[in-house]
Amino acid sequence: MMCKMKKIIIRSVKIISFVLVVALTVGALSEWVLCHADHNRQRVKGFYDEDKNSLDVVFLGASEVYSDYAPGYAYSQSGVRGYLFATQANSILNYKYQLQNILDRQNPDLVVIELNGALYGDEEEVTKEANLRNYADNVPLDSVKRDWIKQNVSDNAIEYYMPIIKYHGVWTDFPDNMKYQKTIIKDQLRGYGYLKGILNETFVFHSDQRSMNKYLDKMADKKEPLTDIEEQGLRDLLQYCKDKNLTNVVFARFPHIVVNRTFERFERANTVGDIVNEYGFDYLNFEKDFTMTGLDEEKDFYNLDHLNVYGQQKFTAFLTQYLMDNYGLSAGEPTESQKKEWETCADYYEAYVRYSESLIEQGERTELSEDYELIEKLKDYLP
Repeated sequence: MMCKMKKIIIRSVKIISFVLVVALTVGALSEWVLCHADHNRQRVKGFYDEDKNSLDVVFLGASEVYSDYAPGYAYSQSGVRGYLFATQANSILNYKYQLQNILDRQNPDLVVIELNGALYGDEEEVTKEANLRNYADNVPLDSVKRDWIKQNVSDNAIEYYMPIIKYHGVWTDFPDNMKYQKTIIKDQLRGYGYLKGILNETFVFHSDQRSMNKYLDKMADKKEPLTDIEEQGLRDLLQYCKDKNLTNVVFARFPHIVVNRTFERFERANTVGDIVNEYGFDYLNFEKDFTMTGLDEEKDFYNLDHLNVYGQQKFTAFLTQYLMDNYGLSAGEPTESQKKEWETCADYYEAYVRYSESLIEQGERTELSEDYELIEKLKDYLP
């Protein structure tokens, strides 16, 4: 009898060990090999590298956030520590959950929520799988993500619980995939990312369409409705903020060059402002109040929607000071190790500016996102 029991125990241990090995192997492959790795993954993963409750401000949104604001520069000017929790073509369907992710790890003076994700005017863009996965594939599988899956995924939900099912054929993405995976590993070993996820292009844009920006402050009454799914996503976010009695959130529209083709989006942004105000929150429309930012349409953009490195510095300095003057943002007290980290980040951003300017002067237009290859180049430009 004892011999039989011993065999059963040994067999059970072998089975459990095998299951654990398979689970660990699948987990490792999902995290480091069979996944889609790009600047979105690096930026979201980088947020979880930040020390808990160490940030003064977090910015939530889409590409406007990571092109227009530079945390390293803000720190060098004011001591404010910020992070860019933003993904490409971010959907308003993600925002409520992203805010929960932020507040689960940080207790900032302020969360600034840029609402481009509610302004597409296209239901397909809002529900596009890639725009949802840029966020969902890169956050931990916790109660927030499970709730997001329940609310936003009707088919093939298992692929969101186990992304390896979706990305089992991702070998075709190499070597670009590994470039960002190597960046993420380096960031995690270091404990932080040097540039906090910024992405920019080395170009000075001149629009061949007539800009309407100088007239926008007189057009606040121009309104265009949101799609039903955008309005519902926005209202869900605002209701969450209201139910949680959040007093450290402010909603914003970052600057763009508005032309006839994009004027309907400006009108939707005015509608968004009305909805935000309806719930009792502030809405800072820097598109409508463009002149107060000090930006120059002829020098400070790399396309209609995003600031280049010159505009990025201007807007970062302006917005940081504006939030300090009007919304209680202040520079916290970093530990000695955090202070050293942020001084390094400020130096790397200065190098980023120098390198960007050199490429602009050479007429070389390229995208500069935070990856280890760029970081190596920046070492030659450090102050």
